[in-house]
Amino acid sequence: MKLSPRLIHAALLLPILSTISHAQPTELSNADPVSEQSTTPIIAQSTLHTLNQITAEQDWIARSPQNPRWLIDGSAIKFSMRRPGLVGRDFSDQYLLFLSNPDAEPAKITPQSPGPYFINSGDWNTDHTLRLLNNNGDLFIYDVIAQSTTQLTKTSAYESAAMFLPSSRSVFTRYAFRRDNNWFIRNLDSGWEFQAADVQFKDEPKDPSEARESAVKKRTELQNQQRELFDIINLEDQRKAQREDDRHAWRDTDPTTVPGPFYLGSDRQSQGSWLSPNARFMLVATTPKNRSNDKRDIMPNYINEDGYVSTRSVRAKVGLQSQTPVSFHLLNLNTEETIDIPFDNLPTIKDNPLEWLTKQSKDESIDNSKNLSENQESNTSDPEVEPKAEALKDGEQAEETDTKEIDPRPVSSMGSRWSDSGRYAAFMLRSHDNKDRWIVMIDTDQESPTPINAHHLRDEAWINWAFNEFGFIPNTETLWYLSEESGYSHLYTYDPTTETTTQQTEGNFEVRDITISDDPTNTTSFAYLRTNRTHPGIQELEQLDLKTNKLEPITTLAGSVSSYTLSPNQTQAIISYSNLNQPPELYLVELQPNPLLQSPPVKLTNTVTQEFKSANFQTPQIVAVPSSHTEHPIYTRLYLPDANKFPGPRPLVVFSHGAGYLQHANYEWSYYSREHMFHTILTNEGFIVVAPDFRASEGYGRDWRTAIYRKMGYPELEDFKDTIDYAVNNHNADPQNVGIYGGSYGGFMTLMALFLEPETYKAGAALRSVTDWRHYNHGYTANILNTPEIDPEAFDISSPINHAEGLQGHLLMLHGLQDNNVVAQDIIRLSQRLIELEKENWELALHPIEPHGYHEPSSWLDQMRRIHKLFNVTLNNE
Repeated sequence: MKLSPRLIHAALLLPILSTISHAQPTELSNADPVSEQSTTPIIAQSTLHTLNQITAEQDWIARSPQNPRWLIDGSAIKFSMRRPGLVGRDFSDQYLLFLSNPDAEPAKITPQSPGPYFINSGDWNTDHTLRLLNNNGDLFIYDVIAQSTTQLTKTSAYESAAMFLPSSRSVFTRYAFRRDNNWFIRNLDSGWEFQAADVQFKDEPKDPSEARESAVKKRTELQNQQRELFDIINLEDQRKAQREDDRHAWRDTDPTTVPGPFYLGSDRQSQGSWLSPNARFMLVATTPKNRSNDKRDIMPNYINEDGYVSTRSVRAKVGLQSQTPVSFHLLNLNTEETIDIPFDNLPTIKDNPLEWLTKQSKDESIDNSKNLSENQESNTSDPEVEPKAEALKDGEQAEETDTKEIDPRPVSSMGSRWSDSGRYAAFMLRSHDNKDRWIVMIDTDQESPTPINAHHLRDEAWINWAFNEFGFIPNTETLWYLSEESGYSHLYTYDPTTETTTQQTEGNFEVRDITISDDPTNTTSFAYLRTNRTHPGIQELEQLDLKTNKLEPITTLAGSVSSYTLSPNQTQAIISYSNLNQPPELYLVELQPNPLLQSPPVKLTNTVTQEFKSANFQTPQIVAVPSSHTEHPIYTRLYLPDANKFPGPRPLVVFSHGAGYLQHANYEWSYYSREHMFHTILTNEGFIVVAPDFRASEGYGRDWRTAIYRKMGYPELEDFKDTIDYAVNNHNADPQNVGIYGGSYGGFMTLMALFLEPETYKAGAALRSVTDWRHYNHGYTANILNTPEIDPEAFDISSPINHAEGLQGHLLMLHGLQDNNVVAQDIIRLSQRLIELEKENWELALHPIEPHGYHEPSSWLDQMRRIHKLFNVTLNNE
């Protein structure tokens, strides 16, 4: 089915940049998208936007479509939208948009018309005529030729992961699926079903003779006397032993029983199992069953329907959360052999990458002890204690007595995959100290399969939590994966038969969200991916020819393609697209990389309200601020007031985004939608606002990300200072009236700014801030600062509470008491510190019902009013 191309309305793309020309919606001009606009920026010409308006429930702006998916036959798109209103905002409804009539309003799926509407997912047979799929925990099969769907299971159990089992030894079509925690195989024609393997988390039973010997040794005197006196008891012992021996001898001889049992130990538990596509092997991941009972923070709730205070436990603190090491086991379902996969020979697995820190801490401890000992010695008249052994002379070395084998470092699993043939299994591991990542392959054709190190990534800082995608190219044994080893995330392939690695993409840009085309004829091989190749802040959908390595754009919209999903026949894609002043909408694009043949994208949804369109909020510029510390610029959102109305010098506000690793200075509708609109209010009052992507931000490669390793807050302040200087030198910003605000990581940066550089910042608002990294969670913090036990110095210099004596300006702190991410204890501890330091000009506002990301419009309004008042009173003399 081919849709008639429909032009996108020109107004859609105008807010992106005045320097981008759009003769066609998909054409990008040669103009530099980061060059500063020469025209006066658009600001609201109507009545001043109010804080009440921007903090109201956000469905007045748009109910942007989420999670778009194709139906199995490609006839429609299924997506969700948030239900409108305060009550409805916590619910989403499902909609269908039929591509035969894309101009029609999407149809809401209701209990009166529930479907089922089968989503394009699941496993194809070899010629792509049948497809297995899952719907609400049951299995179905879709016939492409007949365009019909047949239900295969109807149970209260949950069935999933269905896949065809091609076999040259059988004329029957078989498929496998997972039911709860077990794998089953079924004949599609006869319906005959059997369990693939009997996996038990128990200790393997001992040989009966061994058990009897043990029992004999434990007999009491009376039991031994009975056997000396009475032959019948000895005879019963012999009969019992015979029965046990017979059962043991016959236990594994019945060919009609389920393969196994495979005993994996009573001290282990499953972390997942993966049946090979040829049903000959099963890969099982296990972890220790018993975990330490980690001490956790307690969060009180003061606003409850019964009038009493309730509490609940939340996360453990950094360094105090026990880690769960994973093990992998390969089960041979034909020979019933269990092969434990060793990690001993993986590169650097036995290294201690933090040994230098441990040694440094140990040396400092020895020096401190030595100094203490010397001081004690000089202040005491006690006689010298005679040494137990003679001291070594210069040049002598003590004999090594520790010959213990070094154990591999513990690792966690990041996923497992099988090649289509079932010959190769692959799984990704990450070390608990965050320094290494491996992709391990197993060749099941080997008589004794051993681990193959297909890929190893070492990062002296930390392995990124993004860019960890991997899999097999369909119909091949070739592995593909993403890696930051070049400094940017790129696509690589590894051929296990030749042991060769190929870098498929390269350059100073990032690649993500890989989809490999599945061509049953194996004549074409494409990878679809999102990149920021044209500009760090622009995300486009591109197509890579894996045979020629040619990378071609599918979209050239100069905004942000935040997601995409391919059609069943892989000729089209649905994308979610937004730009600086337009929330996300869905578009249909043709997967034709030739711009001469490509049709313009077709807009499918229109959820942005007329009220928002008429509000006319300012579209910021994205400027590349020169850095005084790196060769790369600091990309920054810049909001400017009307130069004629506010000639200057003008007060300046720095907005610090949260999460640390997040991109904000990009051409998309921001996660910080309220703050984005708040900046228009500030510019209408004469403020300049800058929002930089400081070092640590996403989108700029590995070095930019890891610049904060062991020194959080310092590179960021350097980048803030460069953006301030840029605004002063180019836009008449007043260096004597600079404020800063932000939430979460942005709140942390606000505190660091006011405490470490009080001469620069006159006021700041810190929202839901981390004040002491020793009190934050393990998963995030240990990446960047290691742990307090190993690296106390990194925590000391990076925690605002240790620098609170530097506060001179005006500080506003805001925090939700239901914050289970940065618990309120963090801000309360800092408040006590400020009290004891006798600091003035600070205040704390607690919002009793709010979590980390505020929910209620009234809380948002209270927060924004306080920030607005702070900046106007301290920076704008109002």
